[in-house]
Amino acid sequence: MGKKKQLYNLRMGISIKSERIKFLLKNIILNSENTVEIEAMASLASEENNRISKMSEKIGRILKH
Repeated sequence: MGKKKQLYNLRMGISIKSERIKFLLKNIILNSENTVEIEAMASLASEENNRISKMSEKIGRILKH
């Protein structure tokens, strides 16, 4: 498999993980009554989402070259 194909597959996986994080975060906020739990999970989800976004941007730059 070529390098670009591997990068596209990796980017697809990152996109899927990002959507899962958003879905889980929405469910936590809607279903949890504990504000500390909401804040902790929101913080973790936000950090993970930011990391995934940065990885996706780097892959995008690689693919453009």
